[in-house]
Amino acid sequence: MSDVVNPIRPSLLASARPRLRIPWLMLARGAVGLVLVAVWEAGARSMPDLVASPAAALMRLSDLARSGTMLPMVGVTLAEAIGGLLLGAVPGMVLPFLIQLSPRATAAIEPLARAAVGIPKLALSPILILWFGIGLGAKVVLVGAMTFFLVFVATFAGIRSVGPGLVRTVAIFGAGGLAIAREVYWHSAQPFVWAALRAALPWAINAALVGEFLAAEDGVGHFIHHAYNLADVTGVYAGIILVAILVLAADWLLVAVQRRALRWRPVEAGTVLT
Repeated sequence: MSDVVNPIRPSLLASARPRLRIPWLMLARGAVGLVLVAVWEAGARSMPDLVASPAAALMRLSDLARSGTMLPMVGVTLAEAIGGLLLGAVPGMVLPFLIQLSPRATAAIEPLARAAVGIPKLALSPILILWFGIGLGAKVVLVGAMTFFLVFVATFAGIRSVGPGLVRTVAIFGAGGLAIAREVYWHSAQPFVWAALRAALPWAINAALVGEFLAAEDGVGHFIHHAYNLADVTGVYAGIILVAILVLAADWLLVAVQRRALRWRPVEAGTVLT
């Protein structure tokens, strides 16, 4: 009996360890945050003309919230980032499934798609502004171009990771092409897709900000650029804090959706960082 119980006990302890590590992880992240704030404060004291103090930046954010100007500019930036993320991510997930139906199309398109990842998408922003103007459209297209190739390559890699033996086995049990695409290829590609989305999310917000730096009438990037033109160091750092908060909040929300989408994969539950 002891030989049967002993192998089970370590596995139960191993499954409980992630829960025991959560408070320590929170404390470690809090300690890292305090160190960064301390370094920031030291930089502000030694170079007050170049670095705004954390307290001054937070006070500026509080003023923006009380004046009612924060939510509109955050809404503009989020609309650009989310709209572009959807514009790039949806075809980036769908096209690999269509391409994999033809081995010749796969061989022809895959190297071109990988090469296109290296093209600096931010360099296209002046051209897109000339085409679409300074409104929402140019930023959405820029974000879409930034995220499409990341999601496309990741989804393609997830599809290619499926072994032919698994596909043949499922087909033997009577699964058709649509069922194989949904139950085998899509489920196998989901971890790759979610990893790509988490990597693309900060880039989406970054692309929206760059578009606002170049030409915009509203948004967080416009606020930071305007503060820079006025030599308002506190405003610049307040905008940076606001961007960091947006990225963290969006990533937290995406992780929550990821956990729900991958709840059928018990192995993944302990491997997603939060």
